[in-house]
Parts: sequence; structure tokens; C-alpha cells
Amino acid sequence: MSYLKIQKLNIKIERSLAIINAKTLEKLSVQHSAKVKIKSDSSEILCEVISTDDLIEPGFIGLAEEQIDKLQSKEAKKVKVYTRRRPASLEFIKQKQAGSVWTESQLRSIVSDITVGQYTDLELSMFTLAQYYKGLNMDEIQYLTQSMVEFGITLDFGEPVYDKHSIGGIPGNKISLVIVPTVAAAGLLIPKTSSRAITSPSGTADTMEVLCDVNFSADEMLEIAPKVRGMLVWGGKLDLSPLDDIVIHRVEQPLGIDPHSQMLASIFSKKVSTGVDHMVLDIPTGEGSKMPTRAGAIQYAQESTELGRRLGIHIEAALSYGEQPLGKAVGPALEAKEALEVLLGKGPTSVLEKSNELTGILFEMAGLAPAGQGAALAADYIVKGKAKAKMEEILAVQGGNPNITPEEVEIGQYTADILATRDGYIVKLSNVGIKKVAYAAGTPNHKKAGVYLHKKGGDFCKKDEKLMTIYSDSEGRLTEAVNLAVNLSPYVLEGMIIKRISSGTKV
Repeated sequence: MSYLKIQKLNIKIERSLAIINAKTLEKLSVQHSAKVKIKSDSSEILCEVISTDDLIEPGFIGLAEEQIDKLQSKEAKKVKVYTRRRPASLEFIKQKQAGSVWTESQLRSIVSDITVGQYTDLELSMFTLAQYYKGLNMDEIQYLTQSMVEFGITLDFGEPVYDKHSIGGIPGNKISLVIVPTVAAAGLLIPKTSSRAITSPSGTADTMEVLCDVNFSADEMLEIAPKVRGMLVWGGKLDLSPLDDIVIHRVEQPLGIDPHSQMLASIFSKKVSTGVDHMVLDIPTGEGSKMPTRAGAIQYAQESTELGRRLGIHIEAALSYGEQPLGKAVGPALEAKEALEVLLGKGPTSVLEKSNELTGILFEMAGLAPAGQGAALAADYIVKGKAKAKMEEILAVQGGNPNITPEEVEIGQYTADILATRDGYIVKLSNVGIKKVAYAAGTPNHKKAGVYLHKKGGDFCKKDEKLMTIYSDSEGRLTEAVNLAVNLSPYVLEGMIIKRISSGTKV
């Protein structure tokens, strides 16, 4: 162990790195790219070492501002630097890979070590992949959820809190931007926390960020939400469930996976942390969704309601159609534009109807409407402009332009149309294909990128008619997306006759 002075580096990096002079590393007996612990008076972090001959003087350690903030220290302050030992909780992960069941104390130990930065990316992948391949039983999921809550911040609004959550996975699922202002307009408190995209071209936080700020602290949310009755914010800023955001950014997004147990724990840890009492859970099901079979979706709904019961949350799960994108817009800016259109009573019927149905369930749970009448009440809030007026309030308090119109939302300047190669009915529109095209165009990181669907499943199109338009803020990414769209052919066209079979046809 040695004491080194902090030198602030004006660099932006996603990985946790420490730059140390080669002579200092030699004294520490630490090699380039090794992992070291850096400890201040009040905190510690894990960093990968980068060796340098001249960027950092001997006796100093170069850290980015983000790392210094995590240490709760200042430049020129001394910190302890020592070789990192593998956390003991890794043994529990190996045991799970061998088929064991995690106990409450084992999961608490794992979550604690991950939250305080003891795990490398590879070790974090071991934890996530153990869930992906081995699965967790309901007791394990409950223990994982409670541990995630324990090591984060919890909010107490002092009144019933309502929420809507979708498991995601299908492109274009922008309905939270319609549901939250509608519920808030009815006087119910709905301080919605959302994630960024994991397995879709735009998460709710990505879409809302096109219109306003989504980065709020817990104290700010406690102050603002009760006044306007609703907010749409990014959960990562709140530090509600730190492990969740660590897993999402360092494993799930890079690998494109979302383990069943982690998905449940992710959802419910943040709901418990924000004091949610009543929640409607949207479970899109169908080919190309996270729940491809109806049986799997029903099982997930049963697990969710059971986990909610254990955690004290009243859950109503709703299975929804998920075999093709919702609405016509896919990508942050395009989806924000479409959500504003729906609040004006325009836009795709599918988005409006799904929003009203899910909002209606919350109204019925709150006793604002009798069973089966909630959707009609939700529709009334849209028709009379009450939901749109509430959205204007929410945008204002979150630093956005309350008077923004759908036409004012900026979208990618480079566009290309994908045309039908012949006449026919669209018998299938692939969720996976559309997501890949949207990713290639630049979503979710480039918010102006995306795909607009002129035609969807069941529609008839003529040769050379537009099927979709691809948007990007880069000519290179646009070209890549167009080539991918041509090769993947996410649209499947057929005539009224699907296939001819005669006596000589081999089936």
C-alpha cells in the first residue's frame, strides 16, 4: 500500500481508470492494466491501472472528475492505493454456476460488493450470466430485490404512489409519455422513474430527454413531483438501486441480454425505492418480444404479482400485443414527436388505445372508475386536453419547452426511404429487424436517429410505395442502416394466397 496525491484529469471516460507513473508502479509492484483499490477517508473505488512515463509525475495518481467525485475527495489530497483482492462473494457465484441456490446473506454480500465497486467487468458478467443461464427461484429474486433496495436511496412521498411499467423489448413503446400526464391530470401521484434503452432503440428516459431534462436528484423529485403530480425522470441519477445501473451499463447493454430474474429485481427494487403502492405492468407478448409465447407471458405476470405481494405492491399485469412495433415511430426524437401527437388526440390509434387501456387500469385501482370503465375516463382526459395541459406543466418543471409542438421536435437530417418491391399484404413486420435498422441509424445514443413506419402488419402496399423512412444525423450511419434494411427485409409481403400446393408439390 502507498499514499499518492490526486491529480485531476480533464478527460471523459466510461471505464474506471487510474493513470500512474511507471516508476511509482514499480515501487508498488503493480503492473500495467492491473486492478487496484483507491481509498480516501470516506470512500473507495476500483480502477484499472494505466502506466505512463511522462503524463503523471511520480507520487501522483491521475483520475477523471467522476472518479474523484466517487471518492468524495479533492485534487491534491492523498489517497491509499493498494493491490486489489478478489471479493469473497465471488465464490457464491461459482457455487450458483454449479447449481446451488443463493441464500439471503449470500445475495446481500454479492450486492454489497458490486455496489461499492469491488467487481471487475468480467466478474460482474459472471454474476449476470449466472442468472441468465441458471435462473433464480422466487425466494432468490425477493432477496436480490430487497438487497438492491437496501444499498440505495428510498423515497417517501407520504401518500399513495401509482406507477406504470413495461418490460419493454418492442420498438416504439413510448406510451409512458402519454400515461403519466393523464394519470397526473386526474390528481394521482405518479413520479415515474425510467431506464435508458437496454433491448430497444429508445428507453422512456431517452425519449423524454428529447423534450426536457430527466436528471433529477431524490430531493428534487420529492419536492417537485407532489406539486405537479407527475414526473418522468431517469432512475440512474436518483441512485435508487445502484446495482441495477451498474449491471445495465457494464453488462446488459454491451451483451444485449436482460436476464429474467435481474429484470424482475430491477423493476421492483426501483418501485419499492420510490414508494410505489399500485402499479400496472405492461407485458408485450408475441414473436420478437421478450415474452414470445402467451404461456411465458402469463407465467411472468404470475411471478410479478407474487413478487409484488411479497414486497407490498398491488400489481395488475396486462398482457399486450407485441408482435410488431407500437405506433409508427421508433427512436427517441421520433417517439417524442409521436407521443405529443397522441396527447393532442392525433397519432396512431394503437398508441392511443394502449395508453388509455393501461391508464384505465390505474384509474380503476384508485377507485376513480368502476371496473371496465377506466379506459373511457382516460380517453376523456385526452379529448378534453387535460392530459396535454398536464404534460405542459411537467415539461416546464423539468426544464423543457411546455409549448413545444410535434413539428418542432428535431429529427435526423439525413433520410432514406425503403420501398415495397411489389404489391402485396404485409403479413409480418419484424421487431428484431426494425430494432437492428434503428441501431444502425444511431439509436439510442443519437436521439435524432430512428425509423418511421409508413406501413405495418395487415396493411396493403403497392410496388414502390414507402414502407419506412430511416432518419440519421450521419450519412455513414444512414448508409449502413439502409444496407441492413435491404438485407434483413423486416417486412414480409404476401398476396392473398400464401402458397400453392399441388399433387406434385413436396411439403
